[in-house]
Amino acid sequence: MQLSETQMKFIRRWGDMGTRWGIPRSTAMLHGLLYVAQSPLTAEEMCELLQLARSNVSTSLKELEGYNLIYRESRAGDRRSFYRAESDVWEMARRILEERRRRETAGAVQAVEECLDAAREAGDEHTAARMEAMQELLQTAENVATAAQRYNTSVFRRAALMGSKVLALIAKI
Repeated sequence: MQLSETQMKFIRRWGDMGTRWGIPRSTAMLHGLLYVAQSPLTAEEMCELLQLARSNVSTSLKELEGYNLIYRESRAGDRRSFYRAESDVWEMARRILEERRRRETAGAVQAVEECLDAAREAGDEHTAARMEAMQELLQTAENVATAAQRYNTSVFRRAALMGSKVLALIAKI
């Protein structure tokens, strides 16, 4: 397989964006590669196309599998694993949202709740007020992320696309 200049540009930019989101550049690039690939790829092909070490590719594939962003496939008579990315970008966004919620927001909600309880117990009204505001924000994010998992991808997509319209409507009230 040979990548076009456009595909390589996307893969590089996806890698750059990944680092801004706290994802290793190579993991994001690997995801970008699998997203633009026309057919499933082996780890060896990914190493060659992106000039990455096999260990780096293996680690990245495990991370992407943990996010449920890629699928591992096997082929009769071939011992290698083949990988392909989720192609529905809205389903991809739902999965990322859920994994980020699970890894980050859920723990933060608990930590802020503990700090809020401690501030109240100590009579520290200033810190308690700050923790209440933070708790509201994090709990709202947690609720939105959890709700997004209850509905199918088409509902999630429509809700996300309506977001700016809802904000404009609320601003008029």
